[in-house]
Amino acid sequence: MRKIFNNFSVLVFVFSGLLLSLNSFAQPVANNPEFTSPLTRNGKLQDYKQIQNVNRNSSSAFLDTLDLPFFDDFSRETAWPSQLMWIDSSVYVNYGFAINPPTIGCATFDGLDKFGDAYNNVNAGAGGLCDLLTSKPMDLFDDENGVPYLSSDSLFLIFYFQRKGRGDNPETNDSLSLQFYNVLNQTWQSVWSANGATTGDTVFTKVKIPINNPTFRQKGFRFRFRNFGSQNGMLDIWNIDYVYLNKFLPPDFDVIRDYAFVNQGFSLINGYSALPWVHYNGLSSSQKIALIDNSAQLLVRNNNDASPFPISVSGKIVDRFGLQTQLFGGSGANSIIIPLNTNTTPPSSFTPSLFFDDPAAVDQTYFDAVYSLGQTSGGIPDDYSINDTLLHRQHFYDYYAYDDGSAELAYGINGINAKLAYRFDLLQSDTLRGINMFFAQSGTSVASQQFRLAVWSGNASGPLGNPVYEKFNQTPMYVDSLNKFKTYPTDPIYLTAGTWYFGFIQNNAVLLNLGLDVNTPSDPSKKYYNTSGSWVQSQLPGMWMIRPVFSGQELYTSSPSGVANGSNFNIYPNPANDYFQVQSTLVSPDKSLLEIWDISGRVVYKVSGITGPFLISELADGTYTVRITDMASGASQIARLVIQHP
Repeated sequence: MRKIFNNFSVLVFVFSGLLLSLNSFAQPVANNPEFTSPLTRNGKLQDYKQIQNVNRNSSSAFLDTLDLPFFDDFSRETAWPSQLMWIDSSVYVNYGFAINPPTIGCATFDGLDKFGDAYNNVNAGAGGLCDLLTSKPMDLFDDENGVPYLSSDSLFLIFYFQRKGRGDNPETNDSLSLQFYNVLNQTWQSVWSANGATTGDTVFTKVKIPINNPTFRQKGFRFRFRNFGSQNGMLDIWNIDYVYLNKFLPPDFDVIRDYAFVNQGFSLINGYSALPWVHYNGLSSSQKIALIDNSAQLLVRNNNDASPFPISVSGKIVDRFGLQTQLFGGSGANSIIIPLNTNTTPPSSFTPSLFFDDPAAVDQTYFDAVYSLGQTSGGIPDDYSINDTLLHRQHFYDYYAYDDGSAELAYGINGINAKLAYRFDLLQSDTLRGINMFFAQSGTSVASQQFRLAVWSGNASGPLGNPVYEKFNQTPMYVDSLNKFKTYPTDPIYLTAGTWYFGFIQNNAVLLNLGLDVNTPSDPSKKYYNTSGSWVQSQLPGMWMIRPVFSGQELYTSSPSGVANGSNFNIYPNPANDYFQVQSTLVSPDKSLLEIWDISGRVVYKVSGITGPFLISELADGTYTVRITDMASGASQIARLVIQHP
């Protein structure tokens, strides 16, 4: 459980009595004004709360009894555990907080409830029982054929756990425990527990629990994990992965036939997670090729296959129309043998080519990089194919980005007029229209604290001189959704190609809690701060969540104008999932423009013509505004579009 005042006395001493509005959980870097702190709300779970609008703890979940084997590796990034296997939903299923899990994804236990709110946001330092992960009832009395299990049959529950990972470390008085349900006397009994430690884990620890007690070998058996720690936020983190319950045969009591990807896909653009499509598309062929990262940076693991056999790893690019380009592997190529319980980097390099080509795109598009495991001789490589495919969506919108879109920590610098500057090397000259920022909710809200947006000229050594542009009286704004960034519009500023710095100058000595993505490797040459009159490179892990936005047209900060939706303008289906189409008698199908704005007023989709279908699977669930404009007459129409993915 977090000891919340450990650092306050240090802060008072360092800053000579300044009255600081600091997050109680902020962790200072030694001899450094930089701070990180855990999150106190989870934007992704907040979004699921709004989209799903359901109570996941339904009593109907108890009606189904599962047969063995029971297996979940949390490789589907769904935020909540699968209702096919689990009863409750308070843990957070994600790709971000585990370090080298057995397979991609994990279940994270912290101090937030199933909707991303702190269990206790009133009493600082409150601690106790936090998350639960309870299995659905299963039959440990007989198998799927009705044959009773013998006392000599070896039933085991296997799982892996990790303290801290990329989050907050659980202290020695925090714990994670496992309980079995005694069907006969209807009580829960503890069978395993682990305490926090002074440092976190960089590897997962495997646990194997035998189920020999006849009181557990009943129809209706359940098990559950529980964590005890701080109830104030995303604190005292435990990660669970690869939960497996089955009957095992001697002599290999825990042999599992499974090969899996370990990490999420990485950007295929050197140095960036996203680029403006117009900037990339305006480059020469050789410049485009130079930007491609020719390695997929994959990591594959052999989870307990005692007799490894050759497997193949392949990758392909799929554009938004479904057209495919092979990157590497396939047809038996890249055949590798992975030793037992070992991570391996497979050969996944390829020759850069112009596979990022979308002539129909106006100013944004996307491509999917899809990686697959298979047997060299063909066929499925193992018993759990769900973790054998990995997808990374390569975005080309209207902004530059380094981060992967999710924050694991909050970041702040301290000092009156403290400055933060983020380096971006613009590929093309263009007009700056805004700066996207994600401010994390961590501790006491700082939504009333003012700062000013700032843009500096500069070079590889840092910002130069005073800002070339400032916008005053800005405040941190929180957005509870998958699209967590808030767009801060700027005056139209024409910036030439080259090195520029984007950030803010804060008014007061307060931590503004900028989102910090610690899954993306840090590049100190991009991150500068100034609290004492000179610029210093940030040495903290991860990348800040700031994205400069460029466009030849202004960003809309309110709903666009136009004729309201009527009988001569129809969107269908609405709500939409992967695509929608439009009908209109006002605009020309070929000489028109279709635009979509999100709730923050940012253009998130633009395409010439209204002949669909328009693919929207990459847009987050929510309500959007659609406008179609006749380019000859200037006439336009607007409508609301609701996107709901299954």
